[in-house]
Amino acid sequence: MKNIIILSFLWFSGFIFSQTENEFNFKSGIEFYNSGDYNEAINLFVKIINNGEHSDELYFNLGNSYYKINDIPNSIYYFEKALQLNPNDKDILNNLTYSQNMLIDKIDILPSNQLSDFFEYIYKFFSIKKWLFIGIIFLYLFLILFVLYFFNKNSYWKKRLFSLSAFMFIVSNIFLFTGISKHENKASVQEAIIFDKKIDFRTEPNFRSEIQFNLHEGTKVTIKEELNDWVSVELINGASGWMESKSIKKID
Repeated sequence: MKNIIILSFLWFSGFIFSQTENEFNFKSGIEFYNSGDYNEAINLFVKIINNGEHSDELYFNLGNSYYKINDIPNSIYYFEKALQLNPNDKDILNNLTYSQNMLIDKIDILPSNQLSDFFEYIYKFFSIKKWLFIGIIFLYLFLILFVLYFFNKNSYWKKRLFSLSAFMFIVSNIFLFTGISKHENKASVQEAIIFDKKIDFRTEPNFRSEIQFNLHEGTKVTIKEELNDWVSVELINGASGWMESKSIKKID
């Protein structure tokens, strides 16, 4: 029992120290950024990530720091990671656009209709955790209202409590279903950023195959298949082909 208490104390002490260190490093990183020492800011922000902490604010500041030293692939990579945690943050979206404007590859997006754009906007309105968290809150509200309905003897309130509980149940399912669907989609759709200065986009996973065109650092691709040292990727305009896996960095 004594050993368990000692181990628990050591774990808790280590956790508190780690949190304090991360907070200090983040504050120092911001100060270095504001003073123009972007490389030192990057070192401190990366150190926080290596300590196991992740947040949209941390990734956002990393993206800004890399942008300042003209490292566009890393800038886009960390802005994209920030968007995964906070999909509709205007600052992240604006700064990502600034970085994308520096890209050599200008790829048009496939046309879409207003209905699909609307559903895509709703889908991206919250992160996975927020969709699931709100869904659980509504589920608890449903349970509370259902219990009140079950034990209530007044027919007037019984009807209203039943209607409210049914509404909460439906809303809860919508949020939970969207969160689970988004999680499954994230697991099945793997995106990546090209980090090579220039890479050939080929028809097959070998160097003997035809080169369709070249892509450059910072361009985002969707991974469709992996085969040995090659990956089949798709661009936002629908074009697909093969490239070396070492040329990209997955956004996970």
